[in-house]
Amino acid sequence: MLVEKPIVNRDSKSLLARCMATEDIRVIHDKSAETAYFDTENRVLCLPIWEDMSNSMYDMLVGHEVSHALHTPKEGWQDFVGKGKGSRMRHMFINVVEDARIERLIKDRFPGLKRDFATAYKEFADRDLFELANRTIDTNMPLIDRLNLYFKLGLFGLETIPFTDEEQQYVTRMANTESFDEVVALAKELYDIMPEQDDSESGEGEESEQQGNQGQSGDDTGESQDGSQSGSESEDGDENGSQSSAGDESGEDSGQSQTDDTDDGESADSEDGESQDSTGNEPSGLEYDDYQEGTGKAGATQNAYEQGVNQLNNTDAKQWEYSTLPEMRLENCIVDYKQVRSIWETFESNINENSLERYTAKREESRTECNEFLNRIKSTVANMVQQFQMKQAADADKRTDIAKTGILDTVSMINYRWSEDIFLKNEVHADSKNHGIVMYIDWSGSMCGIIKDTVEQLIILTEFCQKVNIPFDVYAFSSRRIGELNQNGHFVDGEQYVVTGDDQVLKPHDFSLIQYLSSDMKTNEYKQAVQKLYCLAESSSYYAGAQRPKEFGMGCTPLNEAIVSAIQMVPAFQAKHNIQIVNTVFLSDGDGHSMGAYNSFRSGKSIIHDPKTRKDYAIGAEHYSAETNAYLRILQERTGTNLIGIRLVNSKSIKNLQYRYFDNEDMSLPAQSWKKNNFVAVDGHGYDKLFIVRGNLHVETDVLDNLADDASYVKLKNAFMKGANNTKSSRVIANQMIDIIAN
Repeated sequence: MLVEKPIVNRDSKSLLARCMATEDIRVIHDKSAETAYFDTENRVLCLPIWEDMSNSMYDMLVGHEVSHALHTPKEGWQDFVGKGKGSRMRHMFINVVEDARIERLIKDRFPGLKRDFATAYKEFADRDLFELANRTIDTNMPLIDRLNLYFKLGLFGLETIPFTDEEQQYVTRMANTESFDEVVALAKELYDIMPEQDDSESGEGEESEQQGNQGQSGDDTGESQDGSQSGSESEDGDENGSQSSAGDESGEDSGQSQTDDTDDGESADSEDGESQDSTGNEPSGLEYDDYQEGTGKAGATQNAYEQGVNQLNNTDAKQWEYSTLPEMRLENCIVDYKQVRSIWETFESNINENSLERYTAKREESRTECNEFLNRIKSTVANMVQQFQMKQAADADKRTDIAKTGILDTVSMINYRWSEDIFLKNEVHADSKNHGIVMYIDWSGSMCGIIKDTVEQLIILTEFCQKVNIPFDVYAFSSRRIGELNQNGHFVDGEQYVVTGDDQVLKPHDFSLIQYLSSDMKTNEYKQAVQKLYCLAESSSYYAGAQRPKEFGMGCTPLNEAIVSAIQMVPAFQAKHNIQIVNTVFLSDGDGHSMGAYNSFRSGKSIIHDPKTRKDYAIGAEHYSAETNAYLRILQERTGTNLIGIRLVNSKSIKNLQYRYFDNEDMSLPAQSWKKNNFVAVDGHGYDKLFIVRGNLHVETDVLDNLADDASYVKLKNAFMKGANNTKSSRVIANQMIDIIAN
C-alpha cells in the first residue's frame, strides 16, 4: 500500500513559531542543520528541512524550540557542565530535566499543543526512535532514562515507566521545576547519584575509543542550554596526551550556534595523565560520547531519540537561501539637483572651440522648443488644476456632515410644536490628506525611442504640482556611475552603495539616482532644470554624445536598486515636507536586474530578510520580476506609501503581455481600453496601482494645428471633438496621478 507523505507548509510553521514566541523572532529553514536550535542572542530559530514528518511532529518540535526561546537562559549551566571528560554527559542531564520544564510551560501556555505533543511522541515511539524494541523498561534502566521516557511517553500513557519509592521524589521535583536554577540543581543531583559504570559492562568502551569516539549530539532536538546547535566532536587522545577540542577555549558558549567543548579526557594540568574534568571531579565513566547502540548506558534513550530525529532531515531537499536587505548609503547613490547643475556647468565650460558653436546652436534650438512646449501646455495645466480642484471639492463634500450643536436656535424654536429641528447646526469636515509625489524614471538605453514623449508627460505633471503646491521629486535611475574615483582612477566596488554587513547582504549593481526636478528648487532653478531635462530627452533620442554630459548617458535598468533606495528616501521626503501620504511612482519600460536573491532561488527557495522589521519575504517562482515584487512589498510595508507602477510599452498591441500581466485571461476588454484610452490598469504585481501605458504617446495640445485655413464647419467640429479626446488621452500619466492625489 502506498502511503502518502504528509504535506507540511513551512511558511505556516514559521508564522506559528513567531506567534507562539509572542515576539517577532526570525525563523530560518536549513537542510544542513543537524537539529533544531534557537540562537538566544540573535533571536533566530533554525529548523532543519525534515521529510516524512507529520504536522503534529512539526508543531511539537516548533513548540519545543519556542519554549526554549521563551524560558531557557543563555547562561547558568556552564559551571556544572564544565569542559572535558563527562561534560557531554552532564549536558545531557540538563537537557533531559530542562525538556520536561519547557515542554510543560509551553503546553500550559498553549493548551492546544498538548494533542500535538501526545501525537508526535506516539509517532516517534512507533518508529522506535527511543530504541526500546529490544529493551526492558524496569528499575535496572538508568534513572535519567526512565525520567526522560516518563516525561516524553509516560505522561501520555504511551509507556508504563516504573520508579522505586526512593526515586519517586525525583519524578515529583522534575514535574514541578519552575526556574532554570532548579533545573541545574536537579540535574547535578541526578548526575551525582548515578552509579559509575564499568567499561566491561558495555564491552565497547575501549573499542569506541579506538574508533575515535564518534560524537553524538549532546543536545535534544531542541537546543543546547546555551541556545546553540550541538554538532559532532572528536575526542582523540594519543600517547603524548595531545588534545583536540572544538569551540571556545574558555569552555563557555557564546550563545551562538556552535558545538560543545570536549577534550580527550586528559586535563592539561594533570601531570600523571589521569582524567579530570574542568569542575575538578573525578571522571564518572558515564561518557555520553561513548554510547553505542544497545550498551544500555545512561542517556541511551535521549541519544537515540536525538539521532532518530536527525535522520528525518531531508538532505536531498533544495536549500532555502537567505539574503539580507541592504542599508543604502544614500549619499553615494543620489546626485541631487545642485550636483546636476554643477555637472552641466563643468561640461559646458570644457567644450572645445570647434564644438562650441554647434552645441550653442543646438542648445538654443532646444531651449526655444522647450519654451514653446511650456506655452502650449499652459491651458492643459490650467484645465488639470480645475479638474483637481473640482475633485477635491467633491471629495470634501463627501466628508462633510451636519451635526447638531445642542444649542437652541432662537429663530427656529418657535416651530417646536411641529418640528424637532430646533437646534443650531454645524458643518463637520473630516480631515483630508495632503499628498506628495516621488517619481523614479527609467534612464536606460531602451527608453531612447520614447524618452522625449515621457519627459513631456512628466513636465506636465510637475507644472501641475507647482500650480497646486504639491511637493515632488523626480529621479532618474541610471546604471552610470557618478561619484568620486579612487587613487587608481577607478570607482570603488558595489559596496560603496551599502552599509557593510555579512555575506548575505544583497549587492547592488552600479547605479545612480539623478534628481532632475524638485519642488525644492527656486523658480529660476526649476525653469533652467526643465530646459536641461528637455535638452537631455532630445539628445538621448539619437546619438549626440557631444550634446550632453557623459554622466547623463543611458545604460541599463537598475530598477531594483531604485526601489531599495526608496525604502529610506520616502520616509525622509515625507518628514521633510510634513505630508501624510507619499505617492511613489516607478516608471519603466522593462525589468531590473537581480541583486542576487532571484539567482539563488533557481536552486531552492529564496528569502529576503528585512533586518529592521525582522520580516522575511519569500520570492515567488512566477517570473524573474518576483524579486522586484518582494522589494516593492518591503517598501510599502516599511513606509505606507501609495505605490504606482507605470509600465511603458512601445507597441500597438498588448497581446504579448497576456501571460505576464493578465494571467492568460480574455484580452478583449484590455485591448479595448488600450485602443481607446492608451492605457490599461491591472491589479497586483507589487503595486497598489499598475498602469500599462503606450510609451510613444506624443502630448497633443492644439487640436486645430493640422487643419487647413478653409476647413469646413463639419471638419472643424470633428477635429475639435476628436482632438479633445486625443488631448486628454495623450497625457495619461498626468491624468492618472490627478485621480490619485485628489482623494
